[in-house]
Amino acid sequence: MSGFYKAANALNSHARRNARPSPLPDHEVAMPGKSRTTSPKQIVAAIFAGLIGLASPALAQTTAAADAVYMAGAERVHVGGLMRETAQRIAVASCFHDAGIETAVYAGQITQGIADYDSYLVALTEGDAAYGIDTAEETRKLVSTIYSVTSQWDRFKEAALGRLNGEGPTDGTDYVSRHNLNMMHTSKYLLREIIAEYAIPPALLQSDAFTLDILTRQPALANQISKEACGLITGNTVMGSTSRYVKSVDRFDASMGALINGFAGLGVSAPPTAEVRAALEDIAADWAVLKTRLDQVAGSNDVALALDIDRQFAAINAKFAALIPAYVTASKAGI
Repeated sequence: MSGFYKAANALNSHARRNARPSPLPDHEVAMPGKSRTTSPKQIVAAIFAGLIGLASPALAQTTAAADAVYMAGAERVHVGGLMRETAQRIAVASCFHDAGIETAVYAGQITQGIADYDSYLVALTEGDAAYGIDTAEETRKLVSTIYSVTSQWDRFKEAALGRLNGEGPTDGTDYVSRHNLNMMHTSKYLLREIIAEYAIPPALLQSDAFTLDILTRQPALANQISKEACGLITGNTVMGSTSRYVKSVDRFDASMGALINGFAGLGVSAPPTAEVRAALEDIAADWAVLKTRLDQVAGSNDVALALDIDRQFAAINAKFAALIPAYVTASKAGI
């Protein structure tokens, strides 16, 4: 794909500088490192597992319950990815809504996005069988991180609801416009913490977790590109800048190549089945068509172009939503 190796090498270089989660905005997101060194937690888990046969039935039962918690690791990664995606969906809708474009449609998307994000926080905190998470989060560090995300989310949600009540920006740089990338970054950082906690073989291999991370990032990047296209076309310079737009397009393009072909250096596995590969290639074909529209954004003030881009991305994201469960299932194949 155009620019794939150039962008991928840039991502690989960035990954080496950011092997641990770091508070970067998502337009400067660090790709996960490729280290597979056994952690102290994994060593202890292995030793503990070896002692189960000598333990009491009550202890074995407790261990089984703990194992069940970690079996939902892939599902938690998926929900973390949905949070990242939804933060940018609200920003896209806000950009169109502020510009007076199909306001009823995009007001509905803001409302739905808020309800969705709230449900994701509940699922990660308390568990929700609808998302495949049957237990509440008990890890102190993750509980604390979720609380921090919730605090920032409450402020962002208040601002998003305000614009629906006629409290839109007076200077074009309201809270939603200024902080949507920070909101996506906060969701991204939570996702890194989830991976650090739950990527423990055999329940969830690091390679599977990293691949899910990149896969679920694509819909978020799609929304980010759509938001930036809207900003550039409507003159909302806070929502969209040329440099950020170009980086987002290149990152989406490079990640499509990594998902289809695998990229061991970045911890991205090849598609788990021929059917999944075919589905990714179908998305890549849609992406190739859409890129011709994206190339027309520079210098344009065509609202119809912005709407067409957003609708094509919506179709691509629907295909990603249908594909992600196959990766969640594949992550459990070796258990």
